[in-house]
Amino acid sequence: MITKILVAYDNGSKAKKALETAIEIAKGNKAGIYLLTSAKMTDFISSVASPEMLKDLEEKSRDYFVEALKEPVERVKKEGIPVSSVILQERPGEAIVRYAEEEGMDLIVMGSANRGTVERFLLGLGSVSNYVLQHARQPVLITKE
Repeated sequence: MITKILVAYDNGSKAKKALETAIEIAKGNKAGIYLLTSAKMTDFISSVASPEMLKDLEEKSRDYFVEALKEPVERVKKEGIPVSSVILQERPGEAIVRYAEEEGMDLIVMGSANRGTVERFLLGLGSVSNYVLQHARQPVLITKE
């Protein structure tokens, strides 16, 4: 039985699609939704930014996600589904897998990345869903647009 659904959320269109999918699953199972995001900068940015700049970027990222999570939390509440959110300061894939395990999640729902090779190299994006698929002990549902 699915009672706890973790949604990896970065405020992108694919994360929003993943949330809508999770809402439908939650309704049918009377499950709660847990929104998770990470404010940690990518390895590439961490390697080129000064420690002060990195700290500032991560603080701004955290502030951004505090605001960005308000709307999806309200969206889930309007459906009468229990919801909570968390912003972690870890690599996203590792954060998702660790949190899902520690909190006893039954399902992880996330959007696919579909980023190009150059974007993946420069921004460190695109491997989060693959990492989660390879390391999570729970079922993982990857949504597409």
